[in-house]
This record gives sequence, structure tokens and C-alpha cells, in this order.
Amino acid sequence: MRNNRRKRKKSTFLFILCVLVFGLTHEVKSEEKILTAAVEITAPCVMHHNGAYTGFDIELWEEIAQESDLTFTYKKTDLKDIFTDLAEGRADVAFSCITVTEEREKIVDFSHHYLDSGLRIMVLNKSKFSLAESVKSFYSPIVVKSLTYIGLFIIICGHIFWWVERGHKFISAKYFPGIFQAYWYVLVTMTTVGYGDIVPRKWIGRIMAFLVMLIGIGFFGWAVAQLSSAITLQKLHSDIADHRDLRNRLVATVEGTTSVDALKKLGAVVVPTKSIDLAFQKLLKEEVNAVVFDSPTILYYARNEGAGKVSIVGPLFDIQYYGFLFPQGSELRESVNRSLLKLRKNGIYDKLYSKWFGSY
Repeated sequence: MRNNRRKRKKSTFLFILCVLVFGLTHEVKSEEKILTAAVEITAPCVMHHNGAYTGFDIELWEEIAQESDLTFTYKKTDLKDIFTDLAEGRADVAFSCITVTEEREKIVDFSHHYLDSGLRIMVLNKSKFSLAESVKSFYSPIVVKSLTYIGLFIIICGHIFWWVERGHKFISAKYFPGIFQAYWYVLVTMTTVGYGDIVPRKWIGRIMAFLVMLIGIGFFGWAVAQLSSAITLQKLHSDIADHRDLRNRLVATVEGTTSVDALKKLGAVVVPTKSIDLAFQKLLKEEVNAVVFDSPTILYYARNEGAGKVSIVGPLFDIQYYGFLFPQGSELRESVNRSLLKLRKNGIYDKLYSKWFGSY
């Protein structure tokens, strides 16, 4: 009987010990699996709506988490605290349209880049248009270039016509005023006005006139088109056509981002804001000339809340790449990279990209 009691006590003790050991181990493992994902609200990558997170980065991360069997919770923060949280172990992963840079790589580890981007310029649409603003159009680089080409064409053709026709009834043999008479003839010919006050007398002069008509009309039409385009641009988008026009202009962007350094290199007067929404407000209040920020965010605002109020000008510049962030040496990075490659291969990544960015 005593032996049986001892055996039962021993079995009960071992059972309790096993429950405690395996139960605690399972609890620890469960806790270890709950990751903290630090995010910053930056449309359309990360947004918060009706108590839930959404956006391209959110949906991509959740697909990765499902693929890698990861459990996580979101932690809302800002860009500055994201790096601090990762470095001090308060976050396991972070994302929100964050650009991969050499300086940031010294603080955190990045995944393979999951989105190619760059900077875009957004300006305020103008409702009023004055004569003074139209005059500014003549100083547009493309208009100056076209007018220069026309001027050279008139000068060259005028000299040739004067040399061929000089001494006749309509063209003086003297350089002055003969050259101005030749210029006048070339101008009225290329514009198809053709007053008839000066006509070529020699065959070589007539051949010259034919070339002026054929080539000059094309030059003149091209110049008119460029001027019309410049006036339209001046009306809609002020005189900022691309990133080269940002020099000495007040440009709003988010402080601490790569946009700041890019704008300083261009000679812009940077107006830093704590969030991109504040930058948008400054533009709507006409406190700045333009807003420059990451392409997805700029395009999303222009096509949604800012539709009809703002416009995008110029091409993409200062090409950038986005990646997921991890504490240095994190084992999670390799798992995320493998899942990201798999999502690209099976087409899920392309579906998410098309959903959020379309033809961006």
C-alpha cells in the first residue's frame, strides 16, 4: 500500500511538474511570437480608418505575416521614434514608406526593397490669371529656347537673302538698311503674311524663299505652341515646372525625411513640418510655393482630398527605395525577405500594387 501511495504521489508530482514546465514554456513561446510592428500614419502606405489600419504597407505586411506565420500588434508612432524603438528593443519591425539610406543602415537593418519611389512636386492650382503672369511665360526656358532658334533662323536666312538679292529694287546694296529689309522679308514669308512689298528676283532667291516657307513655317508654329504651353503652365502651376525651378522657393516637406536633404541640394528654402498633412495645409493657405514628398503620398492626396485644388508638376526625381526596418541582427529579416520574394512570385504583390497605385 505504501509503495502504491508513493508511486501515486511520485506520478502526481511528475505530472504537476510537467504541466508547469511545458505550460510555462508554451506561454513564453507564445509571448515571443507576438511581434510589435511600429508604424507611422503616411497615406497611402499606412492609414487608420474606423479603428483599423489599412494601406499598401499594411496589407503587404499582413500577407507577409500570414505567409511566415507571425503574430503581431501595431504600435502607432512617428518617424523619429521608429528608429529609437527598434534600437532599444521596443519594436521588432517597422514600416511606413521609409526610404532605405546608407545613414539609416547604420542604425537598423532593412529588408529587400518592396517599392520603388522618388520625390514629386505638388503646387496649388490658380483660379486667377493676370497679364503680368502671362508676361512671365516669355521667360520660360523652353520659350526662350524656341525664340532663340527663330531669331537665329531669321538672321542666317536674312543674310543669305541679302547677299543674293542685294542691289535690286527691293533690297539695298548697302548692309544697312539692306539687312533689315532682308530680315523683314524672311519674317513675313515664314509667318505666311506675305505683304508682297519685297519679292525675290533671282532663281536662287526664289529657292531661298521656298526653303524659308517650308522650314520657317514649321519653326514659327513650334514657337507658338511652346508659348501657348508656357502660358497654360503659368496659369495652372505658377512657374514651377520641375525640380530645377525649386531654387530659392519656399517648399514644405516633412522634417527628418530624405526630402529635406534633396531640397537643400536644389537650393530650395525648406519649410519643415511635423507631418505631411501640415505641409498640405501650408500649400492650400499659400504659405509655400510647393510641397515635395514621396511620390505615393503626393499622388494619393492629389487624386483624392486635393483633387481640383492642387496639381502634380514635373517628372519623378531623386529615386528612392522603401524597405521594412528591423533591429540590427534580427532573425526576422531573413524570414520577411523570403516571404516577400514568394509574394512577388505568386502574384499577390502585383495585385496589391495595382489596387493602391494603379498606373503610378
